Amino acid sequence: MTEKIIYPSIDLFLYDLKDGLGEDETKINQNCQDFCLKIYGKNEVSFQEKQQEFLKQKNNGGDVIELLGKSQTRDFPSPLDGYYYPLQIGDTYALQVDYSGKLDANSKPNYAPQDIDDAPFKKLKEEITNRLSQQTGTIGQTWLLWGNLTNAKTEAEVEEIAKECYTQIVSDYKWQRDFIGKGKFQEGTIFELWYCPQNLGVDGKEFWDEFRKSSYHILIWLFPEDISPDEMRKQVQNVYYDFLRLWQYRHKVVWSYYQSRYQKQLLKKEYIEIQPSIQQTSELPKLLQSNKLKLSHLQDTLTNNLINLSDYTIALNYLENQSQTIQLNLENYKSHLADIQQKYPSSDLKFLQEFSESEFYGKKYQRQVEVDYAILSPGLTLLQNLNNTIQGIIDLEQTKSDRTLNTTIAIAGVGLATSQIASAVILAQPNDYQQHLRFRAEVFGWSVGIGVFFAVLIFISLRFRR
Repeated sequence: MTEKIIYPSIDLFLYDLKDGLGEDETKINQNCQDFCLKIYGKNEVSFQEKQQEFLKQKNNGGDVIELLGKSQTRDFPSPLDGYYYPLQIGDTYALQVDYSGKLDANSKPNYAPQDIDDAPFKKLKEEITNRLSQQTGTIGQTWLLWGNLTNAKTEAEVEEIAKECYTQIVSDYKWQRDFIGKGKFQEGTIFELWYCPQNLGVDGKEFWDEFRKSSYHILIWLFPEDISPDEMRKQVQNVYYDFLRLWQYRHKVVWSYYQSRYQKQLLKKEYIEIQPSIQQTSELPKLLQSNKLKLSHLQDTLTNNLINLSDYTIALNYLENQSQTIQLNLENYKSHLADIQQKYPSSDLKFLQEFSESEFYGKKYQRQVEVDYAILSPGLTLLQNLNNTIQGIIDLEQTKSDRTLNTTIAIAGVGLATSQIASAVILAQPNDYQQHLRFRAEVFGWSVGIGVFFAVLIFISLRFRR
């Protein structure tokens, strides 16, 4: 007998970055435009107007702003039973997309039972992804599948139905691999599944784009037959806001962790690039003793090292920022989950604690980034000391060169001045043959000789003073 489900529905909770660390106005405007495109077609009359309205909303430190006004949504065109609900939460855009198929003939929610074998959830997801033009959340997204079961079901039967729902929206499905846990939430049974690829190369934007396409976070919430569809809808709608906030914290943690993997690769690359400079610095004493040190070569090395120092400092600061982001959002996740558990005391949501409490997820991410920062931070000190050493040697060699040049100029000046004085004295003596060329040649010879004599005398004197 084919299993049936009443009012199968999907909610997508999608998160985009509004204004990241260091992003300029152009990038912020682009972020807003990309978010608006998920709700409005670019050619729609209201697109530009809504984009400007969204941009006017300032980062408010975590308070929630309903971007379409108080409790306002943008409905799918009739007869589709769905809507968009965009929010701004601090530095993040959040979008809830709800879709339950087509309304009935009276434009009411369609509660007619549907065969699960007809893949209703697959059709619902395809409609949502098509309306979003296959775009995903830049920070992350969560799919919530829910519906009303028919007939009494055992716990094992409910899980089998959940597995079937799961296969309808995931292509590479492996229940045992992705299953996180299950529990009771209000009157229904809820399952959590998460797949996070581990073998992708880390290469900036390309890596994150591929990561978003191949990873997923899914919850399946199934209600028993003794709960009416209206009551089910009410219970689900009551937790939308709680879910919006909880998944935001969760995706911020995951996003920050994988951003930190990219920063770690940059830091390791910078560290490799300075190895020749470290080797050269270790050879400086020999070069100094053998007078084979080239000042111009040292200056080129220092210039390259200063660039590496700047890049290393920026990447290390970003790594520290990601560590703090993970810590903050993990704490927010724990706190918000505790509030949900207190709000629904009859529910069992311990499985949601796996993300923040398990050594495989949140705690692992936080610890890993903290260790990476501790290991890579000394590299900054090494770079600074390396550059200070090279700069000191350059200054020393320039001082020697300047001192030698000044001494040469002083000796030459004394010789020139002495020769001029000598020639002036000789020429001033009364002589009837002053105009004779031979006499002038003698005067020149005497002046040069006297100048050289005093220059040598000054040189010897300076040598003894040293």
